[in-house]
This record gives sequence, C-alpha cells and structure tokens, in this order.
Amino acid sequence: MEVSRRQAQRPQPIETRAGSGVPRSGGVAARGPWSDSAATGDDLTWFILSAIVGHDESGARVAGERPIILTAAAGGATTALGFPPFDLPWLAPVGLAMLVLALREASATRAALLGAAHAAAFLGMTLWWLAEAISPFAWAAMVAAQSVWGALAGVAMVRVRRLHGWQLWAAGVFTAAESARAAVPWGGVPWGRLGYSAVDAPWSAWVAVIGVAATGTVVALLGCLIASVVEHATRRSLRGLVPAAAVVALVAVPAMARGVLVTPNQATGPVARIAIVQGELPGSGREVVANHRALTEVLVGQTRQLAASDTGRPAPDLVVWPENAMAVDPTTDVVAGQAARAAVEAARAPLLLGAVVDAPDARYALNQSLLWDDGGVRASYTKQRLVPFGEYVPLRPLAERLSSRVAAIPRDMLPGGDPEQIGVGSFSVATALCFDVAYDDVLRRQVARGGDLVSVQTSNAMFLGTAQLEQQWQVSRARALELGRSVVVSSVNGISGAIAPDGSVLERLPVRVAGSVVLDVPLNTSQTWAVRLGAAPLRLTWIIISMALLVTFAQDRRACRRRRRRRRRRRRRLPPTHAGSPPAMPLDRSDAT
Repeated sequence: MEVSRRQAQRPQPIETRAGSGVPRSGGVAARGPWSDSAATGDDLTWFILSAIVGHDESGARVAGERPIILTAAAGGATTALGFPPFDLPWLAPVGLAMLVLALREASATRAALLGAAHAAAFLGMTLWWLAEAISPFAWAAMVAAQSVWGALAGVAMVRVRRLHGWQLWAAGVFTAAESARAAVPWGGVPWGRLGYSAVDAPWSAWVAVIGVAATGTVVALLGCLIASVVEHATRRSLRGLVPAAAVVALVAVPAMARGVLVTPNQATGPVARIAIVQGELPGSGREVVANHRALTEVLVGQTRQLAASDTGRPAPDLVVWPENAMAVDPTTDVVAGQAARAAVEAARAPLLLGAVVDAPDARYALNQSLLWDDGGVRASYTKQRLVPFGEYVPLRPLAERLSSRVAAIPRDMLPGGDPEQIGVGSFSVATALCFDVAYDDVLRRQVARGGDLVSVQTSNAMFLGTAQLEQQWQVSRARALELGRSVVVSSVNGISGAIAPDGSVLERLPVRVAGSVVLDVPLNTSQTWAVRLGAAPLRLTWIIISMALLVTFAQDRRACRRRRRRRRRRRRRLPPTHAGSPPAMPLDRSDAT
C-alpha cells in the first residue's frame, strides 16, 4: 500500500503522441486539444492558441515546443505591417501581443533574445529603405544597434510582469524603450514609433489628446491586453473578459468621441492661401548636390508657371519651396540670390525656401529655412535635428580612417537653438526641416508659442522609390493630428502636399515630377491637449516605469533575505555531525566461516 502511494506521488513522465509533437501526461486522460479523440473545431482552436503561447491548457510548458523566438520575430514582422508601405494599423498591437506571449515566464537572458528578435524583425522591415538607398551594411548596422533597446525592453517587460496591472507597466516599458531608441546614439532613430501607426486607426483621436509618444503606449497596451485575453482563453478562464473589455474601451471611446477630441477640418474660418512647389531632378532623381542649380531653375520655372495660371485670383500669402532648394548660400551666391528674387517677383508673395547657409565659422554650415521677400531675408529657422553621417560626422577623425566616403561631407552642419516660429503677415508658421518632423519637441514648442500653420520642407530625394517617403508622409499626418494645425509639405521630388488639422489629406502632388498647387488651408489658434500637456505624458511614463522596476528589485531583495533566513533555520535544526567515519560494528563470531 505504501509503495503504491509513493508511486502515485511520483511525477509521471511526459510522453509524446505518435505522429505529433504534442505531449500528454502518461496515465492521465488529457482534456481539450491534448485528448486522443478526434479533434473537434473547439479543440483545434485551443491547440492553435496553446501553440502560439507555448503552454498547455493547464499553464504548464509544452515539451518539444517550437522555438518561441520565432514567435517574437513574427511579432516584429507583424508590427511592421502597421506602417507604410503596408498600412495595416490593426496589426501593430497584434505584433506586440505576440512578443508579450513569447516573453511569458522567460528568463532574463531569454527575454533579451526575444526582445532583440522582435526589434530586429520590426526595424529590419521598417528601415529596409536604408539598404535600398544607402547600403545593406548601413541597414544591418542600424538595425543591430537599435535592437539593443528591444533586448532591454524584453528584460524589463518580464520583470514588471509580476506586478498587478502588468499590462500597463509593460506598455510603459515599451514606450520608454521607444523614446530611448529615438534619442541614443547621436539623436537615435525616431522612425517606426507606434504612435505614427495610429493615424488611420480607430484610436487615432488619442494622438490629439496625449500626443504621438503616449499614443504609442496605448497601442502597446492594446497588445498587452490582447495577449492577456489569449492567455486566459487557453485556460478557459472568464477572467479574460476584463482585458477584452479594456480593449473595446480603448478602441471605441476615441472613435466615438473623435468629433470632440480632434480639431476639425474647418469649412469656414480663417485660412491662408499657400503655394506649394515641388522640384524635379534629372537621371535617377537622387542626386541633389550634383544638380542643385538645375533644381533651383525648375523651382523658379514652376513658381512662374503657377503665377501665370493663377491670374485673376488673390496672390498667395506664402510660397513654400523644399529643403535644399539651394545647396549654396543665397545671401552670398549671386545666381542663387537672383533666383530667389525672381520667384518672389513672379509670385508677388514672400518665399520660404530651404538653403545651405554659411556659418560664421567657415568650417561649418547651417541647414536653414529662409523667409525671403522684396527686401531679402526677413527671418530664418535652423534645423534642430541633424542626420548623423549625412549632415555631420560623429567621431570624424575615426570615421575618416574607416571610410573614404566621409570626404563627401567636408563641413559639419550645426544645429539651431531654441526654435521660433516665422511670422508671415497676419499669421505665423511653425517650421520643420525633414528629419525634424519625426521629433516631438521641434514643432510642438513652436505651436505652443503661437504657430498657426506648420511647414515641413524636405529633401528626401535619395530615398526615391523606397518606403521612406510614405513613412515620412505618415509622420507629417500624425503631426497635423497631434498639433491641430494644417501642415504643408514641400519636397524636392516627393511627397509634397497639404494636410488638414484632423490628419486628412487636402492635396498630394505626384512623386518624381515637378509640380505646384495653390490652395486655402485652415488656420487654427486653439491648442490641442497634446500641445498643452507637452512632454509630461512621456516623462510621467519614465517615472512610473522606473518606480515599477525599483519595486521588482525590492521584491527580489526581500525574497533573497527570506531564502537566507530559511537556510539558516534548517541548519540549526540539523543534528551535529561527527568527524571521521562511524565506528565499525562488532563482528558476530557465530557468522564467521
């Protein structure tokens, strides 16, 4: 009887059903998808869910499970589908859910690998335009460097999983990692932030309320809640109804309240008459510097043609040319200065043009947007966020030894100071030059100080034919929604157009060919909640996540102390041990042979 009881208490070996990798407990009739009976539709559903999660319906690890790292990588690829050129925003939180499911009960080392795999797959797809436009090596180096933040996020997400309401903490961790990725190193890579994918999603109104960064937290929270629903579903637990209800609320509430939360595309009210001019480059369309004179001539010709076709109508309030419309300083270069004056005379309006201006120190240059009227330059804006290894070279002495291509950037550009909006007549323009638009603070500070209209001038010609153009257009639309301002975009050869304060597209010019358009865009002076809150949501996220991680470390320390106390107590209860071997038993002589 005692032997039978001990055998019953002994753990049963895990057997594998013949012809499948699904384990079942020996001697015990398994339920649901693990039963030996014919699989029903319900069993098949649980089987698929459990295979994704990597656990059986009782919550135990499945022996012989497929490498869960593939789930994390697939999650990264699924998240990338929420961005151009795919534009499937519903899949962004689904990809995050796959990462969360893969991280369940992972060790720190495994969590780092899973987080890095998710980030590498996501960034590898999203930033593929680097390989197409620059080189596969630059793409691989960028993805590898930025995937480190994914690894750290994976470790932190596992740690906060033990806390109550872990879904919110994990979402905050992902947002913190995103903001770090957008800052380090050398200004980081702000492309592919989750908040940008929300532009065409039902939850887009969150962008106008809490901003792009915090909207990324909402998208990540949706992913964590979806993962929680799946986990409860595999256990057939009704507790999954709570996160399911939260998912519905996060999606439905902003969708129903969009008319209240989002700045409307005003049919009546103050407007500005803006002329947007797009250039054209010969050949592949990617060489701006080699063809900068031809580009300027095209822009002057388009401005004259626009003025000739718009006779009988009021002159525009402002003409917008792209970044690098002049690759020389028009205040010192005679030809460039004449071109600017000719455009102003033809349009009978001030001209906002992008130019490379000489800095006071001849070793440096400034990437500026100049407001030019009949009297010359009236105001200027200097680019805030410069592109490393494009507009300046970090660690130049070392870089010159490693690559001869550094010689193509003879002068480093200097970033501008605190940005100020440019006054044009009765309204003011908040200005961003290309890469600036991807950073939260550049335009937000100008709008908070009274910017009525946003201008984005860009020179992304080197990325022609890649997804980078559509991704930057998506970012510009997100800024319109976040700031509650009309956005006019002028590009060297695409994408140029105008965006309404609600993020909808008012006008879009064809890519690659020269073109121009004059249209009335709404002006707005009210501020969205996203502008009022500023960086507060992101800072609060960092504070809360730091406190949550500190709580987990404190829990570990208390657990370690408890283990030490238990070990000391067990040592006190053990009987004393004697040195040497126990004394030998006396030999019974009657047994001797």
